[in-house]
Amino acid sequence: MVVAAHRVAIIGGDGRLRTGLVEAPEVVVFKSPRDGGNGDARRLEAALRAGSFGTLIVLTRWNSHSTTRKLRRLCKRLGVDIIMMR
Repeated sequence: MVVAAHRVAIIGGDGRLRTGLVEAPEVVVFKSPRDGGNGDARRLEAALRAGSFGTLIVLTRWNSHSTTRKLRRLCKRLGVDIIMMR
């Protein structure tokens, strides 16, 4: 079983993960709103609220300012580690 602290969520781009970006027992990639509509972003927010992830990586190049700001605030409120990458 993988504990939440070891699960990593990534949001950005069209969902294809750059090789070697992160090493973790479980990595889940969510498409940016621009590439996948708002559905993945909403699912990510719900998963964060449910405590499903210990870390969120935001690929800022592929996300809007409003999406990035919303996720940063949510992670801060929930105590989820957040990493901003270009």
